Amino acid sequence: MKQIPLSKRAAVILVISMLLLILSACSQNPDNSSTPDGPVPTSDVPSSENTSEKPSQTSSDTNTNNQTNSEDSIAISYTMNLYTKAPNENSSIKIQYPSFSDHNLEALNTLVYDKVKSFAQIDTSFFPSESGLTIDYQSAVTLLNSKIASIIFWGSSYMEGSAYPVNNLITLNVDLQTMKEITLKDLYTTNADFEKVFFEKAFFPADPITSYDKDTFADMLKLQSPEYQTVDPFSIPDNVTFFLKPDGIVLSLPAVHATGSDHLEAQLKYSDIQQFYLPSQKYWETE
Repeated sequence: MKQIPLSKRAAVILVISMLLLILSACSQNPDNSSTPDGPVPTSDVPSSENTSEKPSQTSSDTNTNNQTNSEDSIAISYTMNLYTKAPNENSSIKIQYPSFSDHNLEALNTLVYDKVKSFAQIDTSFFPSESGLTIDYQSAVTLLNSKIASIIFWGSSYMEGSAYPVNNLITLNVDLQTMKEITLKDLYTTNADFEKVFFEKAFFPADPITSYDKDTFADMLKLQSPEYQTVDPFSIPDNVTFFLKPDGIVLSLPAVHATGSDHLEAQLKYSDIQQFYLPSQKYWETE
């Protein structure tokens, strides 16, 4: 019976001790949610820097030219398509070509498509219509602005019965004001003085395509000079083709297959041949 008062006192002490412990814990660990400048809890949500990023609008098949149409300041864009229509079941055709999205360039799209179709035709005056034709061409738009579209196609072609495949480079340069294809002689007077400057000033074009590497370029160019050629390559109409780049014109000349390619590309600065230039407007300059 004497233990009852002792138990009551122990119970009181125990309750007081528990209250003190609770109060002490609360003072040492305040609620973070009530503190405005407390640490922000981590989560799976990306930071604002990442969430502001937008997915890229371009892909390997879509290209947007960084030059704009001077009339409406809308960038001219295009996609790369693949032409595969073969002339017969023995043939295999793969020709990459650009298709322009600007509604004012439908005529250009028609010119490009007709050009591509012409690559896949069989000349029946030389080969039977059922002959196997194999073509694999890539394409690039090397200059595009409100005045001109300069396009190249390159790759290999082989006609069944031929001695070997041929490496081709074909150009298409279209005046976008007239929608007519232009040739080298529409742009320059390719006389003896022009040729002299060409062989003195031409240099290796790095991209998008060239037929020889930089180390052998000088030797291959020399083989095109009158010193080695019995026929002047510039004297044959449309024998020398071209494509334009922002930093210069690239001339493409036929080459001897035994040298390793069937064509040779050499670039000139516009300023080096300005004295031979014919049109009043400079196609490579944006307005």
